[in-house]
Amino acid sequence: MARDMSEFKVFNWETNPFTFRIDPELFVGYDSETKRITSSVKDGEKFTMLVGPTGSGKTSMIKYLITLFTPTHKVIFLPKPPKNPDDFVKIFKEITRSFLDRFKSDGTSLYNLSDKVNEKLNVKKCVLFVDEMHEASTESLEWLRTLTDQIDNLSIIVAGLPVIEEILKENLETFSRRINNKLELTNLSKHEIRELIKKRIEKTGGEDIKPFTGEAIDNIFEKTGGFPRDVLKMCNNLVQEAVSKNMSTIDNDFIREEDKTEPKVSMEAIKELPDRQKSIFETLEGRELTPSEVVSNMESDGYKNKDNAIRSINNLLRRMMADGIVERKKIGKTYKYKVAGKYETLMVKA
Repeated sequence: MARDMSEFKVFNWETNPFTFRIDPELFVGYDSETKRITSSVKDGEKFTMLVGPTGSGKTSMIKYLITLFTPTHKVIFLPKPPKNPDDFVKIFKEITRSFLDRFKSDGTSLYNLSDKVNEKLNVKKCVLFVDEMHEASTESLEWLRTLTDQIDNLSIIVAGLPVIEEILKENLETFSRRINNKLELTNLSKHEIRELIKKRIEKTGGEDIKPFTGEAIDNIFEKTGGFPRDVLKMCNNLVQEAVSKNMSTIDNDFIREEDKTEPKVSMEAIKELPDRQKSIFETLEGRELTPSEVVSNMESDGYKNKDNAIRSINNLLRRMMADGIVERKKIGKTYKYKVAGKYETLMVKA
């Protein structure tokens, strides 16, 4: 629900810090991944792949990387891959031709594009960012691989859901083999979540993490699993409720009070889950399993090794727990997960 911004003056905010917007200045976390990408481009590596579930911060990271490369590189950003490979001609013309030349036809096509770009770029390096790569057509992927092979000073950074690895493995093994640098974004640490909240609050005139308490930040981290978009969504909901109730502090008691409002339970919510979460749900039906046992009962071809799979599944389980879809209990030093009781009841009725 939209509110008059003056209502946020109780927190000394000029605007609501938690409305979802991508601002490179507010980017937090993934330091090692950022260093690996900048180093790979500097070293002339052709392909870097960035994968992660929805809400893990892939687009935010791309926008942050663009600010790092823009002063020294030609930079192209595609929010989605082109459906038609011929669009690559238009895309590269925008950076290799003068303003007046853009209105002239020079006979450039996909078949001579690499020669034209090499001539114009000369020793200048170019970085092409392609987001939502899992939506690319096979033909566009084929041409992207070909152009990258033939354009000398071009580095490509693609980002997408983990399913992109399976798509490439099944349909374009030659493309898959060219990716030497693959990074997976999962979730932020508790410290990074605090920094994310702090940065956003201070950007709008607030102080540190106020009105949140340290315990509330811990609670938010636990419920969201550390996924940036989910953190922003939860903070926004809590702030809106605090304003409506004229509350100046958001602590654990306030969060527990809000938790009493249960989301509507329906099988439609399960059908709309991302494929990986849906597979976890189906794996847990009628069973209590640890993250390792969940991995053993699922196909994990999309992961580079079992440890990587366990980390990713564990993050997804925590996210599903925050959404009230699964529950867990501690057994010894580990946790066992199961389908939440409300969904078990619904399935029995179905």
